[in-house]
Amino acid sequence: MIRKSWAVLALGSTVALYGGVSIAYPPAYDYLAPRWARLLLKILRIKLHIHGLEYLKGNTPAIFVMNHESALDPVAVMAALPVRHRSLAKKELFNLPILGWIMTLVRHIPVDRQNPRRAVDVINRITHEVIQRKISLVVSPEGTRSRDGQLGQFKKGAFRLAERYNLPLIPITILGAGECLPTKTLELRPGIIEVYLGQPIHLSDFPSMTDCIEYIRQKMIAAKAHHLARKGEKDV
Repeated sequence: MIRKSWAVLALGSTVALYGGVSIAYPPAYDYLAPRWARLLLKILRIKLHIHGLEYLKGNTPAIFVMNHESALDPVAVMAALPVRHRSLAKKELFNLPILGWIMTLVRHIPVDRQNPRRAVDVINRITHEVIQRKISLVVSPEGTRSRDGQLGQFKKGAFRLAERYNLPLIPITILGAGECLPTKTLELRPGIIEVYLGQPIHLSDFPSMTDCIEYIRQKMIAAKAHHLARKGEKDV
């Protein structure tokens, strides 16, 4: 098991290295961010397996919806996606030294959970700016990390954005991150994170937004169940 101090050192040194450049020259972020994420995973002895890249075509922005059960999820997505993207993240992260400054400069989108009305205004304003630049969005429709590994209920925010901007939805199912870094701990374990990209989904293909939401959620639940079943077979 990787000790907490080593995890903090690895994170701090790579954030300082790549973050300093991104702060000095924000346009470099899209080139540096995935390289930072891959380097960090390598330092932490975590392998990344990516599936479904063939579903990403052209420069059309999309709304990526991901499950969320570990603090490593955003790092895995950053390392896996070969397209420019920004994430919706809790506003507390934007107050962190270096990391928060970068997130603000490059236009990640803060979510104020204590003030939903203000959060919606900020999300709408920055989202419009980001999508106009043909940059995709990554959203966790659960709204927060799962505490027990089970997929929570989905909020409608990501799906309303897809409807407003007529963008495809692309599911991202992340498997294994919760085993490498469980909730409420910095005790990192070497392992494998698998990132599965699904086929683009359009709201117009469903009778209602609720039907689309449930379809994507059930797909993710099935993928997680399959992952756990395979893991159980290997452990026998």
